[in-house]
Amino acid sequence: MVRRLALAFLVTAATPGGARADVDVIRDAERLQNLFSDRTVYGRFLNGDEFKEYYAPDGQTAYFVHQCLYSGRWWIEELSLDFGIFAQGTPVICFAYSALNQDDPSCFAVGGRTGRERLYAIAGVPENTGIPTAWPMAGAPAIRNP
Repeated sequence: MVRRLALAFLVTAATPGGARADVDVIRDAERLQNLFSDRTVYGRFLNGDEFKEYYAPDGQTAYFVHQCLYSGRWWIEELSLDFGIFAQGTPVICFAYSALNQDDPSCFAVGGRTGRERLYAIAGVPENTGIPTAWPMAGAPAIRNP
C-alpha cells in the first residue's frame, strides 16, 4: 500500500527519541469533515511521489497515484486512545481502498496552515507522530475545490 510505504520512509527517517515541535492539528471533527468534503487534495509523500485524492460528500473517494486511479471510501472518526502526541478524541480522517489494502483503513491527523495542511499518520511507532507523512505540492494549495 502506498500510504504504508510512505510510513516506512517516515519511520526510517525518524530519529528515535528526537525532540519534536508540538503539532497544531485540527481538533474539531466538523471542521475536518468540511475541509475535505467535495474537495481534491494534491500532495506528495516523503519519497517524492505525488498524488491526488478527491473526497465526495457521500464518503466515496478517488485516489490517483503512479498513473493509477483507485476508488475507496473516507470518513472522520475520533481517536479512541492517545497515540503519540495526539490525544484521545482528536479527529482523524480515514481512508480504505480494497484494491490497495483490502479495506484496511489508514488514518491521519491533519494540521498546518490553511491551504498548506499536512497529514500525520496514526500508525506505526507512536513516537514518530510529529513527522508529516504527506504534504502539499510546492506552489499549490493543498486542498482545492474539484
